[in-house]
Amino acid sequence: MYISPISKQNKTTGFGHNNPWADSPYNNKEKYIVATTTAVGVLASMACNAKCKGYSLSPKKMFKNFKNSYINKVKYDDGPVITIGAGSCLGGLAGGLVIDRDKENRKAKLREALLQMTNISLPIIFTVWGSRFGHKLGNKYWDKCRPKESETFRTKVPQGIAAITALIGGVYTANVVANKINEKVFHQGKGRPVQLSDFSAHLDDFCIAGTQITSAKFIDRIARLVPAALMIAGNEVGNTTVENADS
Repeated sequence: MYISPISKQNKTTGFGHNNPWADSPYNNKEKYIVATTTAVGVLASMACNAKCKGYSLSPKKMFKNFKNSYINKVKYDDGPVITIGAGSCLGGLAGGLVIDRDKENRKAKLREALLQMTNISLPIIFTVWGSRFGHKLGNKYWDKCRPKESETFRTKVPQGIAAITALIGGVYTANVVANKINEKVFHQGKGRPVQLSDFSAHLDDFCIAGTQITSAKFIDRIARLVPAALMIAGNEVGNTTVENADS
């Protein structure tokens, strides 16, 4: 669900498609440090989520009763995704600050962290709340238009339409907000409008939208990859410098 930094007006490359390692000026050891701190941030966030939900953090207990563990039971809606995204960005930022003491590069990393969090948070919030709105709307009005149907037609269809529509709106809103941050806070130009290709960076959001609509096992299994997907954002933060921040 991550989106790379908003490009300057004179740039043509899109955000959401940069390879944080390929564009990084750092050596492999430094890249591994960023990757490690990002992973630690993600794992720490997941541990905090699990503890808040009352799950045991004992590895022995988790693996002994894996079916009822947090890792197997967690539903990746807005709360967990934003928390894990924050952990990823903070972890990547910490690693970036360790490997680079240049003031301007550190500012670029901080800016990238704020932009990544904007682009992680808004689309998932829009998706989850849009899904809930669609569910309520279907329950309230569907029966007035046609005879009673199955749960799929009565609530799942409007829920799915609302979730996808909200996701698209969330991507555009995140773009506007990120551009404003870019312009007002960091004085980096007005950015650029959303392009169709940008939606490929939100495949995990589409997956989460699917879990709001159906309980199909294959979607639930794909959703387990969300923490790994969110690690891309942290790596992007840690590997950002002044030179590659707007590329």
